[in-house]
Amino acid sequence: MLTFSLGDVVRSVLTALDEEDWKVEEDGVWCRVTPAKHESRVQGWKLHISATRLSAPEVLHRAAGVLVRAGCAFKTARDLRTVEEMTSGNYDRAQCGKIITVYPRDDDQLRELASRLDDATAGLPGPAILSDRPYRKGSLVHYRYGGFDGVRVLGNDGSFDVRLQAPDGTLVDDHRKAWFSPPPWAQLPFPGGPGRPATAQSAHPVLLAGRFVVREAIRHSARGGVYRGIDQHTGAEVIVKQARAHVAVNVTGEDARSCVRREAANLTPLAGLSAELVHCFEEDGHAFLVQGLVPGQALASWVTERRAEPGFIPVPQVLALAEKLRSLLDEVHRRGIVYQDFTPNNIMVTPEGRLVLIDAEWATTPGTHILRVYTPGFGSPEQIAEPRVGPAFGPEVDCYALGGVLYFLATGIPPSFAPDGPHGPDDAGPAGVMPPAPTTAGRTAGERIALVLSLVGEERPAARLLAPAILGLMAERPEDRWTLTRLAGFLADAAAAAAGAAGNPAGDTAEEETAPVPAWFSGGRPDRPTADREVRAGLVDDGLVHLLSGMADPEGPAQRLWSGSAFGDGTDPCSVQYGAAGVLGMLVRADRTLDRPELRDAVRRVAAWIDRRRTAVPRLLPGLYFGRAGTAWALYDAARHLGDDTLAAHATDLALALPVVWPNPDICHGAAGSGLAQLKFWQATGRPEFLERVAECAEALVAVADRTADRVIWQVPPDFDSKLAGIRHLGFAHGVAGIGAFLLAAADATGQQAALDLAVAAGDTLAAEAERGPVGARWRSDMDEKPGTGLIYHWCSGSSGVGTFLLRLWRATGEERHLVLAQEAAQAVRAAAWTSPTVVCHGLAGDGEFLLDLAAARPDGPYRAWSEDLATVLYARHSVLGGLRLVPDEGATAFTAGYQTGTAGVISFLLRLDQGGPRPWMADRP
Repeated sequence: MLTFSLGDVVRSVLTALDEEDWKVEEDGVWCRVTPAKHESRVQGWKLHISATRLSAPEVLHRAAGVLVRAGCAFKTARDLRTVEEMTSGNYDRAQCGKIITVYPRDDDQLRELASRLDDATAGLPGPAILSDRPYRKGSLVHYRYGGFDGVRVLGNDGSFDVRLQAPDGTLVDDHRKAWFSPPPWAQLPFPGGPGRPATAQSAHPVLLAGRFVVREAIRHSARGGVYRGIDQHTGAEVIVKQARAHVAVNVTGEDARSCVRREAANLTPLAGLSAELVHCFEEDGHAFLVQGLVPGQALASWVTERRAEPGFIPVPQVLALAEKLRSLLDEVHRRGIVYQDFTPNNIMVTPEGRLVLIDAEWATTPGTHILRVYTPGFGSPEQIAEPRVGPAFGPEVDCYALGGVLYFLATGIPPSFAPDGPHGPDDAGPAGVMPPAPTTAGRTAGERIALVLSLVGEERPAARLLAPAILGLMAERPEDRWTLTRLAGFLADAAAAAAGAAGNPAGDTAEEETAPVPAWFSGGRPDRPTADREVRAGLVDDGLVHLLSGMADPEGPAQRLWSGSAFGDGTDPCSVQYGAAGVLGMLVRADRTLDRPELRDAVRRVAAWIDRRRTAVPRLLPGLYFGRAGTAWALYDAARHLGDDTLAAHATDLALALPVVWPNPDICHGAAGSGLAQLKFWQATGRPEFLERVAECAEALVAVADRTADRVIWQVPPDFDSKLAGIRHLGFAHGVAGIGAFLLAAADATGQQAALDLAVAAGDTLAAEAERGPVGARWRSDMDEKPGTGLIYHWCSGSSGVGTFLLRLWRATGEERHLVLAQEAAQAVRAAAWTSPTVVCHGLAGDGEFLLDLAAARPDGPYRAWSEDLATVLYARHSVLGGLRLVPDEGATAFTAGYQTGTAGVISFLLRLDQGGPRPWMADRP
């Protein structure tokens, strides 16, 4: 799709003013405009100019004329699609609206430019920028104190941050809060108060329209807040929705306020089916909608709470809810309305089991000229297709969405997928690696949903039963979709059959029936539907082609060999988590098992790239995944694989240069991660200094343990410069399980009794904190969270990581209780398979590694079969891009490389599943 380039607007201004020496550079988000003579500043007061999608070209044209004449550097959003994103209701609320950023040479120029830019843009629309102060009330021109170039530092969490420098030389965060909060030393350039401190403020009751007392915020967003309140006229609880001016402007010119007004208008014809309209009003430029409180929870969270239970939701209960959903939508259509956004988030389940519609801002009558909106996964093909504005479609789009809701209800899986498409690798990559020819079309959503239903149906019988209805409702062509009448007959027949099968012809206890325990839970099933070894090998081969062809030239100037997420690209490029070391570790494993020339060449080139940068950071951080411990480990493995003694010496020197005593005690960022790497090097080299460093690290961790009569915990110091400061985690990445695993291995190597005793105490702590039930054993993330809440299943903070430690504790001590709890953790991991992300850190690949550990320890158990089941779920999630079958990354929509968060970790798990070998990044005794 073509989009309007704002860089072209800038170039037109430069041409009109006969300015030829300016630089105009575009990247993925910004167009940066710099005069020939430009002296960059570290920090200071800068200007932001807001705009909407529709006003941005005019605002930029006027502002660029002022700025070019003044010789002032600036940047602007690259195109109108980016402007729409930056002003959308879901954008970061502190950053929303910052379409143009101006970098004045000093405060005198700032003041002069603010006045001129305000004059130039007066009367044009744009949202208020919450992190800034407006030049005047209603102005598009705003100012804040912040970094220009800033001071770039490598923080303790392994990310590169841009910080401000205080007058005393200390470095502080450049706070971007949703309120004006300049640092205390910054002298305001214009009259006004100092703003608010960059810390959370206590909430005070607010009275709106002289009637509604706002008690608490449910959520904040760029478009405005949603609040819980009291109607003083009636005493009833209400929900108050706020909509800010000029936020979420679409191509029709409507903004968030328009949506609130339309929702208010829709609540009358939807009376009895939706929330009650109480009042709609405007105050201080904002629009407010007040609705009656609908008790209960959204269907999305109702399903999510139940989706990890054995057997999921019982068939009779699914059928009863399916009929309620059909009946609700049928009544909407009977009233002449198409809902347009019929999703589990927009349907409330009351305590009595009634279904109530919420968020009705896009409901309309068929044929009305409107923005064609949809939620990914629930939007029909005709809604997704261009153009975005046109006559509203008919009830068929709601029928399609109902199919997606039934799919979610029956499986617990959202009906959205990373896209198929014709996009292949940008080039052929390394010599000898030729990607397949690009495909010309992707699979339909129905085809992909049919694949999942065929695989999940054995353990979730409602999915198998409802499959014809789901696929019928989600047919590609509107004329082929099931009608609600046809669905009614299908559901009636299915309910009668289910009641008869349960020995309950009357169906009077259908909703209370317990779901059957799936076959896999009690020992596996030889005929289970799985992605077989050939399919898994295809995922590995295609993933390797994708990685090698998408790698930057290691001999070039690339700052990263693989780009990733916005956050990942700000981390150490040589780390395991998001960087090249994690991919290198996987490539070494792949070449050892597959023995391919292109893999050996990739190992050599990636290792050389990392080696050149092994100490090229401001300081060496200790963490195994975010620090340089994993970098040293990966380099050493590559050196031994390549037979390169010089590279091995470099890796050894790097490992010896790492700190082993550190304020953060964890595996990912801290001391335990460095200690595990020292243990790995001692095992590989036999050099005594490594064992001495293992002992030193273990002694330090013993010393800082927080012990009570029945618990041991490690806290990241509250005053440590880290986003993790103060946490007291239980999991492997940042807490008890990971530190316990290191201490256990250290005790085995050094004979330290104190380390062994503390590892046992760590196991006892995790046993005491386990939430045990029919689904298996789960753990909350942090000790300070309420027991029973936030239960997690994965390596970083849940069952998989805790089980990884408990299994090793059983092997060391022979205590059967540790094995039993590890097996219960495995049950939880398997139960959550279909609703888990894909990756190592917090998803299926890491969970599968744990199941393979357990399968090696208990080969007579179901754990090998369970790990194959997880591989099948990975296959069900795959997309086809450029002819390659690729598993999406942690965000579920992209295909980044990182070991812990993307393709490399998935490949590593699949290789180990079918080729064997040790668990990566664990210094288990050979």
